[in-house]
Amino acid sequence: MAAPMLELKGVRTAYGNIEALKGVDLDIREGEIIALLGANGAGKTTTLCSITGLVPPKSGSIVFDGQDIRGARTESLVRKGLIMVPEGRRIFPGLTVLENLKMGAYLISDKRAISQDLEYIFNLFPILATRSRQSGGTLSGGEQQMLAISRSLMGHPRMLLLDEPSLGLAPIVIRNIFDIIRKINRENGTTILLVEQNANLALMLAHRAYIMTTGLITLSGTASEFLNDESVRKAYLGG
Repeated sequence: MAAPMLELKGVRTAYGNIEALKGVDLDIREGEIIALLGANGAGKTTTLCSITGLVPPKSGSIVFDGQDIRGARTESLVRKGLIMVPEGRRIFPGLTVLENLKMGAYLISDKRAISQDLEYIFNLFPILATRSRQSGGTLSGGEQQMLAISRSLMGHPRMLLLDEPSLGLAPIVIRNIFDIIRKINRENGTTILLVEQNANLALMLAHRAYIMTTGLITLSGTASEFLNDESVRKAYLGG
């Protein structure tokens, strides 16, 4: 079996004197969708921020493509294809949709490739094509989430870290976005680490899952095992 594309071992991360991660172990293989689940404050977002260098861990190892990236600068990880879509979208509200997308392609110098990528994005999310000259800040929440995901795709991610993509969105919009996430994984082979409040929805999308409790991974298994285990459903998934 091939080595994991990403592997965390004993990762500890703190905010001042408060330890948010207390020795996190997880691995992701190329082409997988992995769901990272848990209650608010469990450490899910901190895990993503630790991986991407936004909050450097104080100990442990984070290995991506065979290299320990703990402490690496975030922009260097983007160059390696490790890209995060943060919670709350974080688009540039004063820039147009097209300008936001081009910001995601700042590492790409080939103008023809950028044009092809834009065509691909507008086929994925046709609404963005009709809004291309509109300021990002005037889009609906769902459209902003589509833009945030699309901006990350412009950087050609090999692994995409998604933090709460369904947060605050209507059910029909959520279904559309999750269909697109599945399509990105299947058609592009993009590996995905998904933090999601809607555990059932995440498990229907994912291959495997980890559950976090107070800074530690407390349970792991296949998504189908979690969905079909009554005790897991009652303890972690709301029945």
